Amino acid sequence: MPRPALRSRKLRRVNVKTPGGRNVTHYEKRFSSRPRCAICGRPLSGIDIARVKTKHVRGLTVSRPYGGYVCHRCLSLGLRLAVRLATA
Repeated sequence: MPRPALRSRKLRRVNVKTPGGRNVTHYEKRFSSRPRCAICGRPLSGIDIARVKTKHVRGLTVSRPYGGYVCHRCLSLGLRLAVRLATA
């Protein structure tokens, strides 16, 4: 029986065949899902799918306002709406 920390489904189970011929179970961290836009839910482009601790800053965000939080289409619509409300 695995130790208590490995019994949860937080870690994914991978069956590995060792050089000695035994089949053993390795426990790995699960992959994270793609980051999505907070408004429309579309996957964000320009952002890597990886664990945050293993990536450089350039792969985690894009250099525009609300980069990494809102997609470019929703940002342009929001900016247009803000300008129209400010001038009206």
